[in-house]
Amino acid sequence: MQALFRIRVLAVCGTRLWCAGTGPVTAGISQAVHDELTELCAGMSVIGLDLRELRLPTEVFLPSVPWPDGPDTVHLLAPERLRSLVADDERVHWHSDLHAAWAAWSGLSP
Repeated sequence: MQALFRIRVLAVCGTRLWCAGTGPVTAGISQAVHDELTELCAGMSVIGLDLRELRLPTEVFLPSVPWPDGPDTVHLLAPERLRSLVADDERVHWHSDLHAAWAAWSGLSP
């Protein structure tokens, strides 16, 4: 049986979009996830990505980051193994918990 990866849009407010992804991400579908998120976030200036439910392969690290091109700001919740990949991307703001990420995305102070 083939594994299923899902991307769900949870909130949209003006040019801000919040979505969540679940499922396995392997080297073979990493680019497809990136492309789908890039298309989904077209025209958005701020996005929130809850990718805590990604199942990453232990033996194969992702060849490319799965978050989209385009938005000016990305508020990211993701597995710890992706943290090193955000270091060079000034758009990405890493959050360790949902409350902080949602507050930053929605413009509320934590």
